[in-house]
Amino acid sequence: MIFPISKLNIYFKKNPFLSNIISIWGDFGVGKTTFALQTSYNTNKVENKSLYIYTKPNFPYERTHKIGKGSIKDLNLISFIRPENFDDLYNMIFNLEFLFLKNSDKSKQNYRLIIIDSLTDLYRIELNREKKDKNYNLNYHLNQILANLFYLNKCYDVDILIINEKVQTRENDQFIEIQSGGKVMEYWMAIDLKIERTEILKERKIILSNRINSDHIEIISNLTENGFQ
Repeated sequence: MIFPISKLNIYFKKNPFLSNIISIWGDFGVGKTTFALQTSYNTNKVENKSLYIYTKPNFPYERTHKIGKGSIKDLNLISFIRPENFDDLYNMIFNLEFLFLKNSDKSKQNYRLIIIDSLTDLYRIELNREKKDKNYNLNYHLNQILANLFYLNKCYDVDILIINEKVQTRENDQFIEIQSGGKVMEYWMAIDLKIERTEILKERKIILSNRINSDHIEIISNLTENGFQ
């Protein structure tokens, strides 16, 4: 995948052994979808099509048009799908392998990038503190989704980009920020990118955390109408 920020691309080019299943997380409205759309467009310019699974109620048509600069050709290289609920997303992920089985030649696969925006939105809607059995099943299914995405990444050489939300949890009498999905996400996501606001209105801090080699890198970028620059 090709990110909209050159410093990130340089980092992954220098570390080609790293997993190509990455999560982006942060606060609501911080620019996660914009980042993902730009990554999709950039990747399509040099590789094949992207599959974009969008789970939120209102699709960002205007933003998609601006980031793609109105190019119908570029837009046609992205297949957009919207699941209705978490079960729909679960079944969708488990059927993705059929897209790759149709063509055994990995160099000619239709899709080189799968984006899920966002992975845990529909999951969180169904969580209920009073129904522990249901929550257990939801966590089990979330774990299976991530396991299957990991499998697709390894077996079919397809990049996976997961968009996720920020939540707070209590640890040692303090509230800390983590990805939605907690320990399940932490287990499968060795590399993540957190997007934060700064004191400057259009400025964003992107924090790369790599638990494989303990890298922790901070990058400052500007978020404009046309995306990250």
